[in-house]
Amino acid sequence: MHSPAGAKNLIGYLSQYGDILRVSFNEDYVSDANRQTLSLGYFGTSEASTKAILTAPRDIRLSRSDGKWPAYFQNLLPEGHNRDRLAAQRGCSSDDEFELLAAAGHDLMGAIEVEPVPADEGIPDAVRHWHTALGLDVLEPGFVEFPVEDASALPGVITKFSAVLEGRRYVVKRHGAAGSYILKLPTTRHPDLVANEFMGFQLCKALGLDCANVSVISRNDAELPENVPFEEILAVERFDRGLAGQRIHMEEFAQVLRYDPKHKYGKGLQKDYSDMLRIIDQLSARPAQDVQEFVNRFVTFILMGNTDAHLKNWAFRYPDGVHPELAPLYDPVCVTAFFEGVSEQDYALNRAIDKTVRAFTWDDLDALLEKAKVMRRGRIVQVAKNLVDKAKADWPELLRGAPDNMERAIAERLSGGVALA
Repeated sequence: MHSPAGAKNLIGYLSQYGDILRVSFNEDYVSDANRQTLSLGYFGTSEASTKAILTAPRDIRLSRSDGKWPAYFQNLLPEGHNRDRLAAQRGCSSDDEFELLAAAGHDLMGAIEVEPVPADEGIPDAVRHWHTALGLDVLEPGFVEFPVEDASALPGVITKFSAVLEGRRYVVKRHGAAGSYILKLPTTRHPDLVANEFMGFQLCKALGLDCANVSVISRNDAELPENVPFEEILAVERFDRGLAGQRIHMEEFAQVLRYDPKHKYGKGLQKDYSDMLRIIDQLSARPAQDVQEFVNRFVTFILMGNTDAHLKNWAFRYPDGVHPELAPLYDPVCVTAFFEGVSEQDYALNRAIDKTVRAFTWDDLDALLEKAKVMRRGRIVQVAKNLVDKAKADWPELLRGAPDNMERAIAERLSGGVALA
């Protein structure tokens, strides 16, 4: 892990034995009560229980025997076309999670970096001790190749690239440097996706929400590794990067809650959102501010038809390397705009989510806060109600610059199409 001061600290080893993928934490990391936070998913109820987790010979947070990483590391990997591209760069299968993570090791989400153990150092003691404790066969060491120079792992399905800004040009071939920007492309099915998401950011900023910095750039402003048939690209400044490429640690709530990527839609709104609120209230370095921000975003997403605010689209950031705070908002897409003119079978999951959030009331919000054991619920709800009034007053003018389907979808919601309006 990179510290806030820029030092690289060894925290552990990643190894593969047959279909077993394992993380073995370094003894110095385990014994340090002031250790940098890798994930709240590795926290126990006390320092002793945290150490027990970090050293457990059998714990799904540390090892799995199905050829997949434990949830934290699995969520570092890309999905869809981005995963296929990474596999092609590595020359491995898109199912080979060990090689995929090794390939992208120089440019991962947050402050961690993965690099090979030098062959002349042999098997690290932390790995050897775990191996011995389980009575496995004698180790025959094999060593992984170095990361692919300009490979990256950016979670998500939409085609995207990691880039640095050189002058006024966004460059994907970074010569091994970690990217500071994410370049997001539209799709053939949704050529207006960039315009939709950019407007989503403008709507959120108009309500005072804490958002990632974004801009729309021309295809000519970016040096991409492949030709793309789109003129506009969304350039998102990474909030897990600082000055001179400093790495700031972060983790998605799928990692906090230890959900595999395929379970990113969780166990239902009431369960997942109350869990997130409870964790924010109990563990954030600025609980009152972050609880209100979370509620404001949730209400805003309902108003704007963002039915894709799953557990990978909420995150914590660790500016001091230890204490979490709610990360800036990202991926605010009006998904309901895409329902227009397509079959009822299209976007089935998003339609089901939309049915739930359309019916969500202020009493439901109060119940959600109560379930999370959040205090001062009345004030939190009142601030959110004021936010709705501001959206109804300010958004119509902004939406004149939105794609037509997005303007229609949100106008319908503001005029009573959702219970909160």
